[in-house]
Amino acid sequence: MEFIDNNISSLQTYLSNLTGLSLSIYGEKGNIILPPIKENKLLSVIRSSSRGRDEYNDFLKGCIEKAIQRRNVSIFKGPSGQYHFFIPLRVDDSVFVVAGGGVYLSQKEFEDLYVKDAESYGLPLNQLKSWSQEIIIRDYADIQDTARHIQSIFNLFLKSSYEGILNEKRYRSMKTILSLISDMKLDKQADGVYDILVDIMLFLFNADSISVMIKDDSAGSPLFRPRRAAGRLKEHLQSVPLKVSGMVSEVVEKQRPLYSEDVMEILRLGLSDEVTSIYVFPIKSDGKVTGLLGTFNSNIKQEDADIISDLCRITGFIFRLIELQGIYDKRIKDIDVLNIAATRLNPVKEPEMLYETIVDTSVNLTDAEKGSLMLFEEDFLTIKAAKGINKGLLREIKIKIGEGIAGKVFSEGIPLIVDDIEKDERIQLRRRPNYRTGSFISIPLKIGDETIGVLNIADKITGEVFLEEDMAILRSFASYASIALERSMYWSLAGHLRELSITDSLTGIFNRRYFEERFFEELQRSQRHNLSFSLAMIDIDDFKLFNDTEGHLAGDEALKNIANIAKESLRVIDVIARFGGEEFALIMPQTEKEEAFLVAERIRRSIKEQLPCTWKVFPRNNITTSIGVATFPSDGKDRKELIRNSDKALYRGKMEGKDKTVLWGR
Repeated sequence: MEFIDNNISSLQTYLSNLTGLSLSIYGEKGNIILPPIKENKLLSVIRSSSRGRDEYNDFLKGCIEKAIQRRNVSIFKGPSGQYHFFIPLRVDDSVFVVAGGGVYLSQKEFEDLYVKDAESYGLPLNQLKSWSQEIIIRDYADIQDTARHIQSIFNLFLKSSYEGILNEKRYRSMKTILSLISDMKLDKQADGVYDILVDIMLFLFNADSISVMIKDDSAGSPLFRPRRAAGRLKEHLQSVPLKVSGMVSEVVEKQRPLYSEDVMEILRLGLSDEVTSIYVFPIKSDGKVTGLLGTFNSNIKQEDADIISDLCRITGFIFRLIELQGIYDKRIKDIDVLNIAATRLNPVKEPEMLYETIVDTSVNLTDAEKGSLMLFEEDFLTIKAAKGINKGLLREIKIKIGEGIAGKVFSEGIPLIVDDIEKDERIQLRRRPNYRTGSFISIPLKIGDETIGVLNIADKITGEVFLEEDMAILRSFASYASIALERSMYWSLAGHLRELSITDSLTGIFNRRYFEERFFEELQRSQRHNLSFSLAMIDIDDFKLFNDTEGHLAGDEALKNIANIAKESLRVIDVIARFGGEEFALIMPQTEKEEAFLVAERIRRSIKEQLPCTWKVFPRNNITTSIGVATFPSDGKDRKELIRNSDKALYRGKMEGKDKTVLWGR
């Protein structure tokens, strides 16, 4: 596209460096115009696999089409679980799309995806830890904000550069602004951002006097305190914080700039009579007004005010990125310690051993001597594991929800850190003799929004009090511990739930769902290895009459007995399932037609001979069955054909007098 010049490429580079995200530019048909400067390492590896390449080609094409149709920022979840944003942009009659992202919403979301799909994307399972340090994690709201800021910057730049809406001054101003902010590093302190903002206002917009103010909530009622001031009124503006009242209150509430020449309004703000006009612009970060840019006694045209508004938006965006970078840096410092802790939990599935591992790891993380794990059971918290405390004394202890320290932490779901149990107004309890200090931490263990237990830590080895850093790392570990506890519960339930999901509740044999799974597997295996297998459909003769004469309870009992007899008559490799009503399906792997006939006949005779006669009205001496058999591949090469032909053979047996086995095609 002719409007994609070096400036757009530079802007792409600047924004990619600023956000830490991979950014690409595509045409409206999905053709790549500018490839990413900063490649997402994990995504690059995934897309190099055959599966990833095909999935992402289709994904990108579909997302680009949808974003263009919606004409707005669109966020989609990619095949490998990463979130991507697509920003449609229009210049004259041309359309192109900025694509970026490749982030996860949580560490757990990435780990679940990795365990499930890593090998199919060409990623070794043993590299989970190393890839965990490469991924980018952002809140969904942060992804939205980032995409909207990028959209705003691109739109502004494109309008300035190519549509000719604004004059040459605006074009030069915007390029200068972008050039200045593009050199910013995320490790730059906020003071450096203030300096750049002040320089831009003085030299590009000829402001008489300016003040950059940051919100301060520490004084009770919020104030905006000056952090940088410049211009003719510099000394005065450095000493005057603005209260959140009048026009400032309106700027904060409506999040839009306001201009005033009202003398009384200016004086009420605490400004001197030297100030004849004020133009206040909000600086937003994470959706809230966290700062203000004030211009005083300055002739700001509307077109310049629009640029300044965008400049403040960019400034807020940079502040948010600096904040996120700080969070990320701290996370990197803790990640090695937490990875080691999580690695200890990963292989442990047996509940009792897991409880002990959680307590041991938590006391090691915080250099503590004592710890305990409590879980919620039958309306009480019970102690599952402890260290540094006599386990025999704790075994029978049960704590009511809301009572005691652990009970309150559980009910409120809020972590508690205490320097001294005797002096803390929230607690004021006597320290027990077997505890060296009065300092402790209690952390609720949560799965989603549900609290499942409490982790308690006491007595620093050094005798010092626990710090906020101890609680922070313990809270992070508690997330891993909760996941491990949930997984342990799932492991305990998985076998039972799997059995329930594939078992017919009445007869106790496999159900229709399992039959479909097993039939598909056998069909695939037989096709792949050129093998035969047989399918038998079994139907109880005159079962409606039996139900009508003996009742449905007797019918249910007969179904259970017939299922048990049939199951006992099978070979080890055979699979029988209830297909529906009084009909059963039998899969006989690697079985030709003649052998299948013998197996089916054995079942038919066993049911007829072994089913006890307990009925009183049903006018038959025996309950019999009719069986139809079809064999792959001679009687059918797919599911539909095999089931249809075995049903036809069954129907023929019914027509020929019932109580017989019929082979399809014989």
